[in-house]
Amino acid sequence: MKNKIATITILALFLLFSCSEDFLNRPPLDSITIDNFYETAGQVDAATALLYGWPWFTLNDKAHWTIGDSGSGNDWTSDGQMAQFFTFSVTTNNAHLNEAWVSLWMVVAHANAAINEIPLRAGPDVPDRVVRRAIAEGRYMRALAYFYLVRLWGGVPIIENNTEIVFDSRIPRNRVDDVYTLIIRDLEKAIEDLPESPASPGRLSTWAAKGMLAKVHLAYSGWGQSGSRKQADLDKAAQLAADVILNSGRALLPNYADLFRYENNNNQESLFAFQWLSCMAWGTQNTNQAYWARSGAITGAGDGWGGYKGPTIDLQREYEPGDLRRKPTFMLDGDHYPELNRAAGGYSVVVDPAEGGPVHAFVKKYVIGSADDNGGPGTVCFMSTGMNTYVQRLADVYLIYAEAVLGNNQSTSDPGALAAFNAIRTRAGLPPVASLTWEDIRRERRIELAYEAEYWYDLVRWHYWNPQAAISHVSNQERGTYGWDEENQEVVVNSRKYPVTSANFTLPIPQSDADSNPLLLEDPVPYDFGGK
Repeated sequence: MKNKIATITILALFLLFSCSEDFLNRPPLDSITIDNFYETAGQVDAATALLYGWPWFTLNDKAHWTIGDSGSGNDWTSDGQMAQFFTFSVTTNNAHLNEAWVSLWMVVAHANAAINEIPLRAGPDVPDRVVRRAIAEGRYMRALAYFYLVRLWGGVPIIENNTEIVFDSRIPRNRVDDVYTLIIRDLEKAIEDLPESPASPGRLSTWAAKGMLAKVHLAYSGWGQSGSRKQADLDKAAQLAADVILNSGRALLPNYADLFRYENNNNQESLFAFQWLSCMAWGTQNTNQAYWARSGAITGAGDGWGGYKGPTIDLQREYEPGDLRRKPTFMLDGDHYPELNRAAGGYSVVVDPAEGGPVHAFVKKYVIGSADDNGGPGTVCFMSTGMNTYVQRLADVYLIYAEAVLGNNQSTSDPGALAAFNAIRTRAGLPPVASLTWEDIRRERRIELAYEAEYWYDLVRWHYWNPQAAISHVSNQERGTYGWDEENQEVVVNSRKYPVTSANFTLPIPQSDADSNPLLLEDPVPYDFGGK
């Protein structure tokens, strides 16, 4: 960890000052220096633009969905490194474990640079509101990175200023409670200084911070509890979620499938998404389509390797008949997608079980097709699209509200909770319900947010307050695939189940960092906020 964090710190300080006035462009440094860069509001905005994509890339490339969907039982995979998350056999040298760890600490370092450097170096002509907004962007990003870190690894080191650890980053882990305290403080401060309307499409708003803070309180309500959750945090989650739902001016897109089309980036339902650029420098793009598309016939870019993965039987069984979310999430034999391969009249899915191998579905979400399907050259290239990655959208907030209102009750018929929950169901073409249980919400969240790297974190927070129920659920998931019995000419279940323990709900520290900083393997210690 010493070498990595020191390197990350130096790189963050270098790259933070290498953005142009355009939101996501990254030109050469030219004559820019730290002391003269923040002379205009545009330069300050350019400095924080980096936080919206590049430091998150190594997480988003493979680790994000490998942990969030393969680890949670949504997605099976035959890839060895990814399959370790699927089978609960993650080693300390796993490549994707390391990618998540490094990427999240990179975000922390970049966010800290924005928080600590911009107020010191902004020129006299930069309005105070611009400086405060830039710091708030940094605080949101730091909070988000720590929210991932604490749910994946539990107690982790709290670093508020990377320059203090450049020469010695052998620091201990801090308690989960303290990490959540930092996250909540950062988001509360971000709410104060972010604008109600984004400064430009894709930028953060106060509503994005309120939506994320509602999610944090919902998670934290269960930490350290047994069988129930802390009412104060549930109440806060409900209050914040209601504020976003009623006052943000955001709305659900009428058609679920439209959420995952390139032309609808930064739509009215998106609260925050990683911002990607296609066909530019490596690390600025979304690579998901390359790994998820069934074949190169879909992408037209020389990639499309999705035959090694797909939704598990367990995920497929969660869907009710007629659920309009199924087809935009994963492909089945006979599906037709007019938005793919448009020039030829669309793409039809044909699966011949006689070819052998698993008779499985294929991922559709985030698969947007070729350049011709998305507006022409520059929109899709080899391993590169500009499709945003959702971090939080309004549907998530609706379900947070419903769950927070349900709270510790066995069921609820609260009109507000039902209205929020049923808005999600009716968009999906399903009938409304007259009462809600926690199981109803768990299932709805899984389906609504499948392949958005969310379900593992729902399982982790479930394990916070009801570990035996979470363990039982995961241990009994049918993580297998459908196969073909050639002799009897019928589809069969290739069953795969993996019993788990509480230890499987946190990830191991990457070996290289544990070697350089043995304190990471010791018990977490309290963090001294020093009156901050």
